[in-house]
Amino acid sequence: MRKKLFSQLWVYFAVITFLLMVVVLSVFVGLLFIINHYQLVSPEKEGHLFPFYFIIFLSLMIGAALSFFVGQRILQPIGNLRQAMNKVSKGDFSIQLDEQHQMEDVEELYHDFNVMVKELNSIETLRNDFVSTISHEFKTPIATIKGYVQLLQNEALSQEDRQNYLERMLDGTQQLTHLTDNILKLSKLDNQGLGLDFQRFRLDEQIREVILFLQPKWEQLDLTLDIDLPHTDYYGNEEFLYQVWSNLMDNAIKYSKQNGSIYVHLKNEAEGQTIIIRDEGIGMTNEVAERIFDKFYQSDTSRKTKGNGLGLALAKQIVELHHGSIKVNSSLNEGSNFKIFLPNNLKNS
Repeated sequence: MRKKLFSQLWVYFAVITFLLMVVVLSVFVGLLFIINHYQLVSPEKEGHLFPFYFIIFLSLMIGAALSFFVGQRILQPIGNLRQAMNKVSKGDFSIQLDEQHQMEDVEELYHDFNVMVKELNSIETLRNDFVSTISHEFKTPIATIKGYVQLLQNEALSQEDRQNYLERMLDGTQQLTHLTDNILKLSKLDNQGLGLDFQRFRLDEQIREVILFLQPKWEQLDLTLDIDLPHTDYYGNEEFLYQVWSNLMDNAIKYSKQNGSIYVHLKNEAEGQTIIIRDEGIGMTNEVAERIFDKFYQSDTSRKTKGNGLGLALAKQIVELHHGSIKVNSSLNEGSNFKIFLPNNLKNS
């Protein structure tokens, strides 16, 4: 929004300063005129100080009225803002100022303050949720590993049970490693922002590499893959985009049914590249689909499904750093369809 050249506050201050100058000048000019015209300083004139006292009284009244005006219109709103900011500095993010004010500048200032407090409150809530969730995410696998370590101390344990416990401990350590890696990647994205290192690479070959890497998983479920990946050169961050396809493909496999199908199609368009990854798995409700890209969100509250709710949040952040978009269309028990758009000409973005 274009800034105003003259604000109402400036107009008020200018008018008040001008009035004060006029009042003071008028008082002195009037005082000199009365003294000179009526010879009030003449010792023989009785009551010669009455007009002088009247002028002083009148000046005080005018000054008091102007002071009250300045206090109510300018100083009082600033004082209210100062008190509110003091409460915010002490951690009270529930404070809100009344935006209804006669001065437009004060009204806008209070509105901006209220918006700022709401944002701070959201950040504080997110921080508390993050600490609570991340603590739980770390606590669960650590407790699992600790439990199996205690069980392994039993010398009478069979070799089969011992091997089973070791494999579960390995799963727990892998879960911790995956969680730590995702947190570090999110932190790296937050710090680097648009300063990511972009280079030209084969986008279609990268997606094929991800599919081959996950081959043991989709072969275990006897999944059929419908792949259409035409030759595509793309200018972007190769490292992080690999993470996008890895997370999306891993989810498609994880939530697919036995003997199901997964579709991976890449379309070259004038404005950019469109990638569609669709499965015929368990799908999700509209409520889940609306929150699927939130950090640490998991629709399976029982946590029977492996994951920490960071994969899709990471994918969305990477796509947005490429000025692209990621959308999901899903129906319960019918599968999910993820559509990613990556624009061309990032050099000029």
